[in-house]
Amino acid sequence: MRERIVEPTPTRSRRGWLTVSIAVTLLVGCRPPDGPRWDLTPHPVSGRVMYDGQPAAGVLVGLLPIDAPIPPAIPANPRATTREDGRFTITTFRDGDGACVGSYQILLTWAPPAVEGEESQTDKLLGWYDAVHSPLRLTVVVGTNEIPPIDIPARKTLPEELPGVPGRN
Repeated sequence: MRERIVEPTPTRSRRGWLTVSIAVTLLVGCRPPDGPRWDLTPHPVSGRVMYDGQPAAGVLVGLLPIDAPIPPAIPANPRATTREDGRFTITTFRDGDGACVGSYQILLTWAPPAVEGEESQTDKLLGWYDAVHSPLRLTVVVGTNEIPPIDIPARKTLPEELPGVPGRN
């Protein structure tokens, strides 16, 4: 007569512990890392925007963090609007305080003044300096940061209308 080997079947309590153990392991393993501890001290950042050789007033200058603090660590991405002479001073926490140390992509948008009876163009720069196309970069360091003048050529075509790689034309 053959001996029959019977292996014990897991009980509900064993299955429960196994399920809980797997769930805890997954949760702990998938927990987002604490991430870098950013220095949230802003440092002065200023510059000037020129369009076709002339000062560009009313251009929105935004800094998109690449390797720098992002919201909610900061209230919003650093930003500024150019004055009549094309100059700007970046703001993060308080007016003109600058940006935190790190690297950024510089974004530019220029909405022309609305003229009654005419269809307004949303960006006088035609999207050449949006997050997809802007080749402009900035690394903010401790101390004063002066961006070299940004000289924008007058363009009549959208970036997508030219052959080549978007953002590299």
